[in-house]
Amino acid sequence: MMHVNPFKDAGEAQGDGMRRYRETFAEVEALGAQVRRARRQADLSLKRVNAVPEPHSVGNAVFAVELERHRADRETMFEAMRKLDAARRALRTIASDFVLDQDKTVPMGLRRPA
Repeated sequence: MMHVNPFKDAGEAQGDGMRRYRETFAEVEALGAQVRRARRQADLSLKRVNAVPEPHSVGNAVFAVELERHRADRETMFEAMRKLDAARRALRTIASDFVLDQDKTVPMGLRRPA
């Protein structure tokens, strides 16, 4: 099986594509770290909610405050997860565009079967 070097004879379009891939990959990595931090924060705030003395109802002011903090932390985590999912989709799109571009440069007899 013959492998294609994506950097050999890379034109301007492939150079731009590689730059976009690297930037998006870095974004995915950063967003993954953000999700992990947000998840830890949401876990900690849930532990604080559960540590509040009974009764666990909105009549208990401490419980209500801690519950609201946990809800905000949880929403922050979900927002980070949505951004990470979007960045991963973008990265997959860029990578698949690279494969399609490479297939166009490979002689017909050497292309991968569909």
